[in-house]
Amino acid sequence: MYDRIIKFLPHELGLPWEQVRVEVDGELVSWMQTFTVPHRLRGVTLESAGVVGVHTDDAHQMRGHMRFMLETVLERAERRGVPLSMLYGGVADVYHRWAYATVMPEFRFSISTRRAEAVPGSHRIRAGEPADRPAIARLYNRETAGMTGVRVREPERWLGPRQGLYFGRLDAWVQVALSDDGRIVGYCIGDQIEGDAERLDIVDAQATSSAVAGSLIRAMAEEAIRHRMGSLDFHVYPTGRVGRYLQNLDVSMTTERPISRAQMVRLSLPGAVLEALQPYAREQAEALGPGRPGRLTIETELGSGDLALGGEAPARKIRLAAGDLCELLFGYRSAEELREIHGVRLAERDLELLDVLFPRLDAYCYWPDRY
Repeated sequence: MYDRIIKFLPHELGLPWEQVRVEVDGELVSWMQTFTVPHRLRGVTLESAGVVGVHTDDAHQMRGHMRFMLETVLERAERRGVPLSMLYGGVADVYHRWAYATVMPEFRFSISTRRAEAVPGSHRIRAGEPADRPAIARLYNRETAGMTGVRVREPERWLGPRQGLYFGRLDAWVQVALSDDGRIVGYCIGDQIEGDAERLDIVDAQATSSAVAGSLIRAMAEEAIRHRMGSLDFHVYPTGRVGRYLQNLDVSMTTERPISRAQMVRLSLPGAVLEALQPYAREQAEALGPGRPGRLTIETELGSGDLALGGEAPARKIRLAAGDLCELLFGYRSAEELREIHGVRLAERDLELLDVLFPRLDAYCYWPDRY
């Protein structure tokens, strides 16, 4: 037997960040970082235990240290009533064992520098400064208020973009667009620029109008020209203002829908999540008329929850794996797709009910908010 302990230590970024360390006989063998932040889900805001940087020393692999660490972190968060856990950058085919599920597509708009340079720009653009962070956070919160998956940025606590598109790069940069009276009306967050880079990656961009979106795209083209880059990739939500502007330019858009990797979510407390979604589900259920069930119970291996649907039909019970329920609630898969892709066994009437209550949608979390 060995003496294994886990420590929760202060993080250089301050609260709500913590460093997690597992030691065996005084030797560091496994580590990660965790933090609690709010994310949006179908109009409600829920606290989420963020998990990032999970690692075990090569010499101590396959001895259960990572499992011990992750499960301790999750149990600790659940005792505090945190209903979700977001895993930022999950390794393929590992974390589904803890009921994590991939729930967010990856979007990329590719545009040539020459095409982007032709976009009209009417706003002054300058480099972002630390003092701009609260204004950027507030603008972001307004523009993403209707989205699922996004992290809510707390204006006075948001640390700014600590990274670009890749987890190993912590040096992102910001450009802001200004109105005539000097207010910030848009911004772009770009990937760290390396000397041999062939394209410019924009990992977050928000604008208060179509004109501001155009100004930002034009400014990013000028940035690409300065660095002799032939193209730009915007990793933005398609229905945001910048995404809509790019679609009107008829540029190339690609969507990737990973399975069991990348941005993953766990419904740690399914009952609490379903309770928070009760008003949403009740409103959706109205479309089914009085013949809908009076109550729906959804059971998972991590717990169960009830939805009062207000109908006249008898109560109904559905059993789903927690990961499948997570994909359904976040809109990554419809109930029909859960049956077709994952082989979930659902009666036809249950499938129809779930697709009305939780229709398919695209959740998204911007890269600067993943770490």
